[in-house]
Amino acid sequence: MLDHMTSYWNADQAEAFTRLMLGGTHQYGVVFYDEELRITGWNEGAHHITGWTANELLGQKTAILFAPEDRRRRLDEHETNMVRVLGLGQDERWHVRKDGSRFWSSGLSFALSSADGRPAGFVKVFRDATHSRARMKYLENVQQDARVRGREQNMFIATIAHEMRNPLSPLKTAVELMKRQLGDNPRHLQTIKIMDRQLGFLERLIEDLVDLTRVQTGKMSMAYETLVLQGLLSEALDASSTAAQAKGLNMHRVMPPVPIEVEVDPRRLLQVVGNLLNNAIKYTPSGGNVWLTATVDQTHFICQVRDDGQGISAELLPRIFEMFTQANSTHAGRGAGLGIGLSVVKEIVSLHQGTVEVHSEGPGSGSEFTVRIPQGQPHGSEPEPGMAG
Repeated sequence: MLDHMTSYWNADQAEAFTRLMLGGTHQYGVVFYDEELRITGWNEGAHHITGWTANELLGQKTAILFAPEDRRRRLDEHETNMVRVLGLGQDERWHVRKDGSRFWSSGLSFALSSADGRPAGFVKVFRDATHSRARMKYLENVQQDARVRGREQNMFIATIAHEMRNPLSPLKTAVELMKRQLGDNPRHLQTIKIMDRQLGFLERLIEDLVDLTRVQTGKMSMAYETLVLQGLLSEALDASSTAAQAKGLNMHRVMPPVPIEVEVDPRRLLQVVGNLLNNAIKYTPSGGNVWLTATVDQTHFICQVRDDGQGISAELLPRIFEMFTQANSTHAGRGAGLGIGLSVVKEIVSLHQGTVEVHSEGPGSGSEFTVRIPQGQPHGSEPEPGMAG
């Protein structure tokens, strides 16, 4: 019964397939050869691919098809030995045409048996895959160029961050001295507040640049602690309050009434929530609203930062977490800054084995970022070496 057979074909089908493979196609070459690696059969496809006719190659060794360097390494013999042992051989390598040119051959070799089970030589079916090899080589070169540019970019960013750190410390010291000397003098208080706020912005920018290089070089890791989620989120809100007050924004918080303990890297999570809050403040016009909400399920805690500000265009939305996205998106109303904060957010959340998503109905409709992180520390995490608090 046919139901119990693993394969079936009738005589007409077998004959038609044989005619196709041995004489009716130019796409596949078929070469038969014996135990001494002498060519005993040659189809029209092999002639079309290599330029050799059957009369020219019958009786020749299969080595004639191999590149000189492969003949020296006796890869023709090795290929057949693989077929002897395994019954099947797969190979991709350069072969040689009659005119001396090369083509990238992708082939399968099989051991043949006669009807009574005795060895009957070998057959190789191959095709000219030079075009695929060229595409692969092009992509390899593109990938290599991208790696080189990435290393150069990381070095440039690290240098810029280092150079920016140098003047930041004396500037902060100078502002602190001004605060003490001028006291509560209303003539200078607003100016000092502006300077203080801008120094804070520069400090966050430098930290983002430093973390960006850590992410790109795989040097960012987590230092976990157990803490109360509400306290950490409140700290992030407090840090953003000055910028929000300066724009006259309404900040809202909604958190569970019972303390929720989580195991996270507190400094990194502060960075995540702070970046999202500062992003919302930045793109929400005066008098607008920013919400920070938190909840928890059986395994994860979820934080959301929502605003009723400029929103995100459909074109920008899929790329919002990519590095430097904002720098090329001024038409979307989100072009100020380098656009690295959200890239850092995504990487920190990923290192926590979490996810971050964004939703926006479009320009003028606000945006919502949702962070979902496991409540407990994932396996395999290690403290970050040499990190300052």
